[in-house]
Amino acid sequence: MPARPGRWRQKSAALASAPPPADKRRVSASPAARRVRAFLRYTLSLAVLAWIGWSVDWRGFGGLHGLDLPLALLATALAGVAYPLQAWRWQRLLAAQGIVPGTAWVHGVFWLGNFYNSFLPGGIAGDGVRLHYTWQQDAGRRAGAAASIVADRLLGFAALVGLAAAALALQLALRGDHTGLRSLLIASAATFVALAVGGLVLVRPRYWVPFAARWIGEGRAASLGAAFVAVGAKRGTLCAVLALSVTVWLVDFAALWLLARAVGLETGILEIAVAGAAAYVAATLPISIGGHGVREGALVIVLGWLGIGSGQPGLVLQLALAFWAVTTGWSLLGGLAAFLPATSAKKESADPVPPN
Repeated sequence: MPARPGRWRQKSAALASAPPPADKRRVSASPAARRVRAFLRYTLSLAVLAWIGWSVDWRGFGGLHGLDLPLALLATALAGVAYPLQAWRWQRLLAAQGIVPGTAWVHGVFWLGNFYNSFLPGGIAGDGVRLHYTWQQDAGRRAGAAASIVADRLLGFAALVGLAAAALALQLALRGDHTGLRSLLIASAATFVALAVGGLVLVRPRYWVPFAARWIGEGRAASLGAAFVAVGAKRGTLCAVLALSVTVWLVDFAALWLLARAVGLETGILEIAVAGAAAYVAATLPISIGGHGVREGALVIVLGWLGIGSGQPGLVLQLALAFWAVTTGWSLLGGLAAFLPATSAKKESADPVPPN
């Protein structure tokens, strides 16, 4: 049986008060190597977006001809709803660690992190921003802050690949076999299983803390172990977070479907769910900046596999550009969070949210 949370907290406190042993640290990449990787990611993102833009027939698109503007605005607004839901999800995970900043602070920091994630190389810059601000709010719960962000990422991604696998299985059952879609289904199902196993291991520290201690020290490893046990012990919070994660992706798929209808592309919600899930999964690959270009390219490819827009490639490309514009626009809005006073508010004046 896994160790009880209380024992891990006691061990963490005892080890944290002892002098830490010499840590074995990995040698980080040189600045030149980091610059080369960043350059390649920016180049790939810009190249794919440039290819999509070059392929669009701008004469037919000029002046927004053929665009259902009310439907496009509705799609944009619906896409924006997903971000507060994600911030609420993180807030629930923070509360599970006993970290209870105000709602305005959580949303401000989340939006700021989303901005950095979208425009800086690495894909986790926004997570570092969230971690920094959370440590400022509650320096005594650093392990809990880190665990909340890891759990937020894992649970959100697990919901995405789970929905992708379900949508792909239904699509194959209804429309027949397709090599590309079958490969995506296998990859999605395997990823979901791997994430589920990884989650079970994380909440059982005895399996990984001894190995992590070699890299970050016994005190930090034990503190992280206690933090992940605390997440696993909050069954109500986990169910709520999973429900929020599924809702976030369903809202995103609905917004993308409305956007497709706005540009005049006839498609069903199931096909959009399959293509949208593939696009968001592709965006997580560390080969671009914030998924720009890769996300839109994956959307175009999967819609082609599904036969959507056959004979109307311009509409598919217009959808890809509109998709990029909506996601980028909301990410840019997150940059305004840096100027909000809520992001620097002290915990004592925050509105607490009781843990579930």
